[in-house]
Amino acid sequence: MPKPTEETGVPIKLLREFENKTITVDTATGEVFTGTLHDAEDNLSLTLTNAKVVFASGHEVSMHSVYIKGVKIRLISLPSGAREKVQQLERESRSLMRGRGGRGGGRGGSRRGFRGRR
Repeated sequence: MPKPTEETGVPIKLLREFENKTITVDTATGEVFTGTLHDAEDNLSLTLTNAKVVFASGHEVSMHSVYIKGVKIRLISLPSGAREKVQQLERESRSLMRGRGGRGGGRGGSRRGFRGRR
């Protein structure tokens, strides 16, 4: 698993904080997966171990490992303590942003009269 960088968003950082914890994932097609979060990728794709899936038909299956594509995920239910972790990660994210400089597009100077190349 790659380490989170400054560019990694809060949702991915949050998921990585809950690796090896039990989570529940609802998909757009109606399946509900409950298992131990093994890995969270930058595109929100997840790997769960010791998972149980309940299909839309009501049929249940146990799986040793399952990979869920991020584009198929509708909702992720995290364990207790997630709310506090979100607030902490948001504070850290804001403090990183303050250290990057002031406002503006980083171009410096006025854009007044700028016409581009001729």
